[in-house]
Amino acid sequence: MNEKIETKNLEEAILTLKEAYELFLQNDEEKLKSALQDSCIKRFEYTYETAKKMMNKYLKYEFDKTDLPVNNVFREIYGLGIINDFEKWVNYRTMRNNTSHEYNKNKANVIIEVLPEFIADVEYFLINLQKSLNY
Repeated sequence: MNEKIETKNLEEAILTLKEAYELFLQNDEEKLKSALQDSCIKRFEYTYETAKKMMNKYLKYEFDKTDLPVNNVFREIYGLGIINDFEKWVNYRTMRNNTSHEYNKNKANVIIEVLPEFIADVEYFLINLQKSLNY
């Protein structure tokens, strides 16, 4: 490996996502809940992007694999046992693309519903990445 892969940005992204989601769940006031939902969506987007970048870095520095299509990145990482479900990550990618190109309440609600799974999956990825890197 050419350089150490830092996981701090992903750790922080997960933490901010979890914080926003917990606040969302604790609030019943409609306007505040809506703003918190927006925050959750944004934090989902950057947590997903940070995880995807970490996957790319890992494949580049450990196996010299570069410029892979995103689905191939997920396939490779899944094959290494670092994520536990290839299809779910493909679905997260679709959700991320949907909200970043055209935001609407229905798309936001779908993401809010899968946030607990996404958080668990991205934490699973982080833990296994750190194990693989001997951190």
